[in-house]
Amino acid sequence: MTAESTRDFLARIDDLVESRHILGHPLVDAIRDGTASRSAIAGFLRNFYQIGPRPSPQADCAIFAKCPEDPDIFHHLFEEVILEEGAGAESGTGRHLDIFVEHAQAFGLTQEDLDGTDTIPECKAFVHWRYHLAYKGDWLGAIAGTAFIEGASARRNDIIIDGLVEHYGFERGAPDLLFWELHASEIEEGHGDVGPLIVGRYANDEPTQASVLDAVTTSIDLQWLAFDGMHRAFFLEDPAYQRWR
Repeated sequence: MTAESTRDFLARIDDLVESRHILGHPLVDAIRDGTASRSAIAGFLRNFYQIGPRPSPQADCAIFAKCPEDPDIFHHLFEEVILEEGAGAESGTGRHLDIFVEHAQAFGLTQEDLDGTDTIPECKAFVHWRYHLAYKGDWLGAIAGTAFIEGASARRNDIIIDGLVEHYGFERGAPDLLFWELHASEIEEGHGDVGPLIVGRYANDEPTQASVLDAVTTSIDLQWLAFDGMHRAFFLEDPAYQRWR
């Protein structure tokens, strides 16, 4: 088996991401349609905090530490992702974790509630995966496994915003909606720029392409499993998840 051309390989990844895009998940549908209770959304937020805001930018720092000295990696990963997530360097909003907390407070959650959450197993698996590849030294797989799904998440966040505004009393441009609006903007889309650029530069042989494809596939699968678990636990109130409610 031979390596694909850069164009064909990146197109295959894009097709994979699109075929399993998280915007089509029933959890997202429930928020969009206004059928989710506020307590269900609060459960989602407590766990999403553990897979999104809380690991950032530490997980990305772990990846960056393993990367070669490439000026594009420095710009796209360090300046655009790490500095933005950690300090709001581009958006001027401050640390993204802090603006998530302000959103969560609208659902009656405190910082202590978020930090003290006993995360459901599916979300724990997704968080552990974010660190696994970086710590084993596979910096390219770690970039690919994060960047391609993160760059695509802006469309999911647009749908969440629509539901929150239409059904849950939020107003566009208000501080308590800023987290989702920021992550539905060109800033979030730009967080995915490092993926195709760096994968196209470094994944030029068949074993490396296979490793990158596996990283992207696993990230998509684990993201879906995390959302599946949150949907079952807090939206469907599956009795098996009683201890996490």
